[in-house]
Amino acid sequence: MDALSEVLRLARLAANVTLDATAHEPWCVSVSASEALMRAHIVVDGECDVRTPEQEATLRAGDFMFLPRGDAHLIGSDFDAPAVALSSLAKPPVGGELAPVRVGGRGRATRWISLSLTCERHLMQPLIEALPRIVVVDMTGAAPLEWLTDAMGLVLSASEAPFLGASATRARLAELVVVEALARFIQATPGGTGWLAGLNDRYVGRALALVHGRPSEPWTVEKLGRQVGLSRSALAERFSDVMGEPIFAFLTRWRLQLAAEYLITTTRSIESIARTAGYESGGAFSRAFKHAFGKAPSIWRRRRHR
Repeated sequence: MDALSEVLRLARLAANVTLDATAHEPWCVSVSASEALMRAHIVVDGECDVRTPEQEATLRAGDFMFLPRGDAHLIGSDFDAPAVALSSLAKPPVGGELAPVRVGGRGRATRWISLSLTCERHLMQPLIEALPRIVVVDMTGAAPLEWLTDAMGLVLSASEAPFLGASATRARLAELVVVEALARFIQATPGGTGWLAGLNDRYVGRALALVHGRPSEPWTVEKLGRQVGLSRSALAERFSDVMGEPIFAFLTRWRLQLAAEYLITTTRSIESIARTAGYESGGAFSRAFKHAFGKAPSIWRRRRHR
């Protein structure tokens, strides 16, 4: 499995369709900031603009826009128009059906779909930190997007019988759209250093997949090199050049991020989790964990459970 898939799997990325809207000019919708939710918007027909406190982008039919840090933003045709809160437009599905919403005036129409995404953010952090604050990807012709819009159209044109599994279908298709968009963005972002560059590199990408997929294995640079097809020195140099840090600095941080997850999702002892993270003593693990997360493992576990 590749590193992107491993991170998304371990971080338990989940997506859902929260709004299917047709907006007529002039219109403006405000979306509040959130630490718990990430937001994405897909323009199906027409075009609109999106604005955050830092920047602005234009979206056209087929564009997918993702805000990985959950920033507050406006989306619309005219930011001087009265802003309607997204929370007031989004309604829970009834019988699996997500009712279409109309907003704005009487001018040119734009149809857009809003997605909400959740994840274990400390496990998604390598990807979030590597992405810009606004990610825009042209998804024109992408099969997952066509499947999603077809599925939503099926609900609207259904007979009197309910579309069983509609909500689950939308959620799975929304996740496929997000994964496809992220993969397209990463593949279209060559060069540079860091996590995105590592995913695009043939050898570093393989090493990242191994480290993410089998973090508790007693890796050495030589062992990783054999797995990816490079010598020890060649892999060490290439990893540092592409990622901007040595292999074991990255591995240590990833193991600590997984340890943070184990603390809140399992009843394993701190000593057992410390060994999985590669530490021989609970004391050394506790010091490293507190340096990384600002809290001792016991406090992290207690606060997150509460």
